[in-house]
Formats: sequence, structure tokens, C-alpha cells
Amino acid sequence: MSPCNRQIRARDKNEIENLRYLKHIGYSIGRRIGEGTYSRVCVALHEQDGVQKKLACKIVNRKHAEAEFIKRFLPREINIISVINHPNIVAVSNIVEINQIIYIFMDYCKHGDLLEYIRQNGVVSQTKAKIYFRQIVDAVQYLHNRNIAHRDLKCENVFLTDNNKVKLGDFGFARVCIDKLTGSKVFSSTYCGSAAYAAPEILKGVPYDPKMYDIWSMGCILFIMLSAAMPFDDTNLTKMLKSQMNKTACLTSACVWQAKSPSLSDLFSNLLEPDVSKRYTINDVVNCQWLKEITRSPCTKLSMNPVSNTKKSKLMK
Repeated sequence: MSPCNRQIRARDKNEIENLRYLKHIGYSIGRRIGEGTYSRVCVALHEQDGVQKKLACKIVNRKHAEAEFIKRFLPREINIISVINHPNIVAVSNIVEINQIIYIFMDYCKHGDLLEYIRQNGVVSQTKAKIYFRQIVDAVQYLHNRNIAHRDLKCENVFLTDNNKVKLGDFGFARVCIDKLTGSKVFSSTYCGSAAYAAPEILKGVPYDPKMYDIWSMGCILFIMLSAAMPFDDTNLTKMLKSQMNKTACLTSACVWQAKSPSLSDLFSNLLEPDVSKRYTINDVVNCQWLKEITRSPCTKLSMNPVSNTKKSKLMK
């Protein structure tokens, strides 16, 4: 038998042993529903006292991941998801490690992620976008108040559940952004997240305030919800940075939304502000006029069906 075949058989044997142990403690792993660079996400079931609960399970194999990820990012993620608890953040119910494979059991969000919703349905109405965005803001405020930055905010990491509720997930790049010994702010230098959501300071490659990076990414998420298009073209990062510094997206959005909502145009200008010293903080976002204009409760039952006849952007197809 070739070394390759022996490795496959050994891997299969380990996985079978793992699944048997998980079954013994009440967990069953089902079909794959997503994947990341060093992980995959599957549907799971947990049975306790005769009651079954549907979950999602993120699976990370230490043997198949890079050393830096195992040493830096994975411990941060596990430490953070083990202590956070907020209604608009995907809750982790259990973390199990067997044979160097980590199984992270968490909330299952039956309606998928926000990007897929926009791809299928097109532009989100301003009313619905406001309800979604308010919940994203609440989750980020919770994190920032605890000096945690997400660093990978994007539509793919915003998940939709029943009753018009959203949950923020995937803390693979999250980190504590304060020195626990000195209490001083800790700047980041790692290029994290997706280029399309990256703030100018990320593209410049300079040390950055991770909380302010989150604010910029939130502006991108809101833009995508209301236009079904990306605020900046990330196919050429040099041109993208120039557009960001010129506030091209904000000028465009001002033309489109100024007549409908001056407060929305103002919010975009302050979220997608290239000067970090002038960009909104999370508390500024919480208190912005556009969110104050909410007339419905976040739990208002709005249909998951398309809310606009606006044609989908070619980019979102």
C-alpha cells in the first residue's frame, strides 16, 4: 500500500473514531454548508433528554492548518467565542477537540448569510436594512465595549434567522485590542479580512486601530444592502485606495440617497471616512440620526421574500 493510501486510511479511521465519540456525547455531524481557509462548517444535531436541536459545527483540523494560524489566530478565536454572549452574535454551545480536530458547535442560522440573501433577492429596502443594521451595530458595540475587534465584518459573516433577526459570526480574525497589563490601545499590523471591505489604512499597510477598521467594514455592509453592489472595485487595490481617499462611494451614494434620506447620506460619509480621526466610532453610529428614525421594533416580522424590484447588480450575480 502506498504512503498516500495509508495516510488516507489513517485519516478516515481518526474521523470515524471522532464521529463515534461525538455520537456518544449526543452530537451528529451532517452535510457541509460552508468552508473557510482552514475549516469547514457542517450541519449538526445535538440530542439531550430526548430533545434534538439543530446546530452548525465549525471543524478545524490542526494538522491541516498553517503554524501561524494554530499559534495566533485559533487560540484568539477560541478565547473570544468562549466568553462573549449577545443576542445578535452567533452563540457557541460547546467546543470539543479529538485527535487534533476541533469541533465548535454553535447556533444554526436557517436563512443563511446576508450576501446570499442579497444575491437572491436584490436590494434590501431602507426599512429592512435599518432593522438589520441596528442589530449589527448592537453586536459591534457589545464587542467594542469589551475591547474586542472583529476585523472581518462582511455580509458573509452576518447570518439571518427567524423573525427578522441577524447574528454576527466567524471570529477567526477577532482580537482583544487593549493591553491588559497597561490598559493602552493595541494597534494591529496584520492584513485581515476581505479586500472589498478593507479600510484605506489596511491597504496602506500601516499599523491600524482594529475598531476603526470594523466601522469602515460596517459602512461597506450597509452600502451593499442598499445597492446590491460593492462600494469599491477591489480588482485593482491601488485604484481602490485612490477611490477610497477621494470618497467616491460616498459621493455616489449622496447623489442616489440624499433626496430619500439626508441622514443616510450623512451616515455613509462618516462610516466610509478615509481619515480615521474623523471616522465615526461605534457610539457615534449608535447615536446617528438615521438609526433614530427607526419606526419598528427589530423583531418586527418582515417577509424573507424579495422586497424590491430593483435589478440585481452584475457584481452580485
